[in-house]
This record gives sequence, C-alpha cells and structure tokens, in this order.
Amino acid sequence: MAKKESSSKSVTFDAIDQQIREKRFAPVYLLHGEEPFFIDRLCKMFEEGILEPEERDFNQVVLYGKDTTADMVLANAKQFPFGSPYRVVILKEAKELKNIELLSTYAENPSPQTIFIVCYKYGKMKAAQVKPYSKHGVVFESEGVKDWKLNEWIQNLAEKTFHFRLNPQTAAVLGEHIGNDLSRIYTEFQKLQVVLPPNSEITPDVVEKYIGISKEYNIFELQEALGSRNLTKAYNIMLNFTLHLKENPNIRTITMLYSFYHKMIRYHLSPDKSNDSLRIVFGNLPPNIMARNVGYANNHSLPQLTKIISILREYDLKSKGVDSSNDDAELLKEMIYKITHV
Repeated sequence: MAKKESSSKSVTFDAIDQQIREKRFAPVYLLHGEEPFFIDRLCKMFEEGILEPEERDFNQVVLYGKDTTADMVLANAKQFPFGSPYRVVILKEAKELKNIELLSTYAENPSPQTIFIVCYKYGKMKAAQVKPYSKHGVVFESEGVKDWKLNEWIQNLAEKTFHFRLNPQTAAVLGEHIGNDLSRIYTEFQKLQVVLPPNSEITPDVVEKYIGISKEYNIFELQEALGSRNLTKAYNIMLNFTLHLKENPNIRTITMLYSFYHKMIRYHLSPDKSNDSLRIVFGNLPPNIMARNVGYANNHSLPQLTKIISILREYDLKSKGVDSSNDDAELLKEMIYKITHV
C-alpha cells in the first residue's frame, strides 16, 4: 500500500529522488512546469525505481495524453496490482489529455494500491486542479536553471551525478556554448561517461575532442585576449568566429562582452576593493581567475571602458539590422577593431 506523503506546496527534485531511493511513495504525483528536463528525469526514475523488472509487465502502465482518454487513465489507476505491492500508472504528455480536470477528482480520493504519476510538461496546471495533488500527494514544479546559476549547476551535475571533476572555467565554456538546454548538457555528460573512467577531469582538450567546443576559439579566450590587450590573439579568434557564426552568433558574443566590460566598470566605480567587494563585482571565482579579472580591469581606464560599452551597444543594434546592411562577419570585424583601438 502506498504510504501517504502530504505536501502543501511544491517539493524539490532532490526530495522526490530521496523518496524513490527510500521506497517511500505518495499515492499521487504531479510533475508540472516549463522545464521538461527535470520532469523527464523524475519520470524515468519512477519507471525504474518503484517496481522490480519482473513486476512491471502486469503492474506498470505508461499512457500518453494525446493517445488516451481521461476515463482510460482513471480505469487503469483504479485497478488492483497483481503479485506486487503497487500498481504504477504514469501519464506522459498530460498537457495533451482532454478533460484532464477529471484526474483532479481522482487525486481527491486516490487508490491506496496505486502510485499515479502525472507528467505535465511545458506549462503549469491550473491552481484549482493542482490543489488535490498537493493535499493528498506530492507536487513538483519544474523550473529552468537561471542563467547566473547555470555554470554552478553544470559543475554540480558533473561532480555529483557523473562523478567527474570539472573546473569553473570549463563549466562556463559548456554553459556558454550549450546554453540552458539542460537535456543536451546531461546527454553530453552521458557520452563522456562511456569514454572516460570515473573521477576523470573534464579538461578543455576533452571538451574539444568529445563535445566539439574549441578550447582555443571560444568567447572566454576572446575575453582573455581583449582583457590582456593581446591584439594578435583577439584577431585570430575573431576571424575564427566569422567562419563559425552559427556556433558563435554576434548577439551572443556582444552580450558576453557587454557583461565582461560592465564588470570592469563596476570594479573601477567601487570604492572598496576588498575580497568581499570583488566577489560582488566578478562573482565567486577562484583566486587565480579573480586576480586575472582584476588585471583586465586595471588594463583599461574608466573612459576607455565607457567607450567600449558604447561600441557594443552600437553593434548590438547593427547586428539586429538597425542602420546597417553589412553581414555579421563584417560587423564582428568592425566591432573588434574598434574595441582594440579605444
């Protein structure tokens, strides 16, 4: 019989993971929200973590919202298990199910022999429909990882889930080039798990070889070249970017450079140069990377930085088609040339 876990609000991914590991199950689960990655992960964990493989044929049912009806879902949820303590009913693509409000009625009085999991991706169910799940079971609201937390999330995923070692700079390269596509980031680590032994360090060489992100021609190397006033290196990276604009679109390059130089301005304007103040300006970086960023800032005067910000704003508009007919490659060349000659 499913042990009742009551919750008045959305619980965390880790809390549900712990329930599955400890075999403490609520009678109903609602997994909903805009970010599909966490819902897919929990759904797979439920599929593999409740029943033993030999019990699943008769006691585990997976239904899809677009291919079933609410009546069929409820009929499956109300059946008794056969040779197993639980019957598991998983509804995927629940957003496509017609008359989904009928499931909330079931959640008010769920079968104690059934563990019913509703996976509602790319949106949230209405509050009135969510309430019964929250009262009699568990609700998880799946939200994406904020941009400013993405690198930390990637590092934690590498270390805690896949048992790799990953430094912040390499995590930042992955985050910048892959973005907030959490499923792809997870898949890339799965690929690395096949070719690397546990506790391996994911170096820039590994990233370039197996994920295809250049260790030499990326936005962070461009920032390093510009920050240290290494014109030759900056131009080489810029020319490589013009050949690979799909992987390095101007809008993304400009956004990253804007953040890079804006932090330098904040550094110059800050009267306090203590470690705590530096962490507020540049983020919680390792000491060597923090010192490097301070060095970049000291390579530029405040008037120079103000001029560079103006250039970035100008080319942000031009890259969006405002007052310019030049192609992206020419715009990037112009912008980098102007920045390096401030």
